[in-house]
Amino acid sequence: MKKKKTMVRLWGDHIVISSLFIGLAISLAFVALTFVTIEVLAKYVAVVAEKKKDFIYGFGTLAILVAFIINNLWIKPQRNIVKSSDLNKQESEG
Repeated sequence: MKKKKTMVRLWGDHIVISSLFIGLAISLAFVALTFVTIEVLAKYVAVVAEKKKDFIYGFGTLAILVAFIINNLWIKPQRNIVKSSDLNKQESEG
């Protein structure tokens, strides 16, 4: 027996709520890993310490992009597509 997954509507798509939170966790993990790495490198490498803000912007953006690609491949939203003929039938019946 398959377990029914709870779906929520988000910006016109229906997604599994657990996938949403796992996707958020993946994104936050990538960003946190990037920030921690830059902080550690800033203690030992002078160039990183001088340009810390630039490294955070650059690698932070890269981390968000990588997390976005992973989440985009992993989370599959489902859209409800309604034909205009179906809408006309519902309006005439209602």
